Amino acid sequence: MTTAPAVRVSRMLSQIDDPERATLLRGLWRIYQFGRLVAHAYRVFLSLLECLLSTFVVTVICLVEASVEIFTE
Repeated sequence: MTTAPAVRVSRMLSQIDDPERATLLRGLWRIYQFGRLVAHAYRVFLSLLECLLSTFVVTVICLVEASVEIFTE
């Protein structure tokens, strides 16, 4: 997944003369990218969980309505 900001950061990191500083900054950049990946996965998980919970609630409401109709007749 290469995006324009990733390419710009890669170019900037390749221009750093100090190898220790470049290594540190590459590590920080990778941590940042991993954090974004985790955040995206978490948002997808929450979206799925929201969908499942809303489906469950609708199902329970339908069952309660059906049972009320059965027992009130």
